[in-house]
Amino acid sequence: MKVIEKSICGNYRDTNEDLTGHFYNRTNQPLLLIADGMGGHEYGEVASKFVYDKVKAAWESNNLFNMDEAERYLRDLVMKTNHELYDYQEENPEYHGMGTTLVLVAVIESSIIVLNVGDSRAFVMNNRKIEQVTEDHTFVNVLVSSGEITEEEALTHPRRNLITKAMGTEKVIQADVFRLRGRQYDYIVLATDGLTDAVRTDEIHHLMYSTKLTLQEKAEELTKTAEMNNSRDNISVVLADLKAGGDT
Repeated sequence: MKVIEKSICGNYRDTNEDLTGHFYNRTNQPLLLIADGMGGHEYGEVASKFVYDKVKAAWESNNLFNMDEAERYLRDLVMKTNHELYDYQEENPEYHGMGTTLVLVAVIESSIIVLNVGDSRAFVMNNRKIEQVTEDHTFVNVLVSSGEITEEEALTHPRRNLITKAMGTEKVIQADVFRLRGRQYDYIVLATDGLTDAVRTDEIHHLMYSTKLTLQEKAEELTKTAEMNNSRDNISVVLADLKAGGDT
């Protein structure tokens, strides 16, 4: 597997509150991460860095997991990290109100496990189709799910950026968890809303299968396209080529 990360501030923000990462445990099992510090909140970059550091340290200190062990471990890790972030704000009132989205993807043998909190997204794809694995924890997604508005209307809804679940905003939180069979997919793409608000899902799929580009160039092209499409947020992606060897 080959992994590339790309994160840019974008044209409309002074700081980059997004963080991307990929780590390996002691038996070389990979974990991908993307986090988006809460836009409009104080110290969003502090929240995303707090979660990044905790997850990285925990994953790197552990050994081989099977799929069930990995799911239990990551569920508990998200809950524990959230609790610690919440307590950190209680102990440091100047940070009160900060939070972050989180998507984690572990590749265990031929399987993929995905956990998410918030509206950053994980996609998987092959040459025929792209699938959004995660479900956005947003106000407009509730409206779409209940049939009150269409997906098209959600794109321009005035409250489209209102997140209903994020790390650090409640004392107890649970991630959504998804399991997939890895063999049927070529790529995993993680993205913050700075990308997905500005680049359509079918455009992401098309660009990932542009054979003339390297994986690094695909990451650069995705973020550049979001910028050109007037994304008003930080723009970040993590791309994993499941069929490639190496990690550079």
